[in-house]
Amino acid sequence: MSGVDEVWASESTLIAFDGRILEVFGLTDAQRMHIAFRPTITVGSKLVTIKPTSGARLSFFYDSARADDISAFAARVHAAHP
Repeated sequence: MSGVDEVWASESTLIAFDGRILEVFGLTDAQRMHIAFRPTITVGSKLVTIKPTSGARLSFFYDSARADDISAFAARVHAAHP
């Protein structure tokens, strides 16, 4: 993947993936996960949850109108898993 793939989960939360690092901006602190930890992104009824194979799970609210864009982004991240 070249460049950075980004999707807005809400007006204040941005998720970005550069092919190696998944980052979430707009929370108290930016959160980062390496693709080697195979982060899975799930879009629930109110929350997006990112769960790596090792480390802490991250959940945050999203705008329901953005659900399809977030799901498509999640599919691209999952496709990049080693």
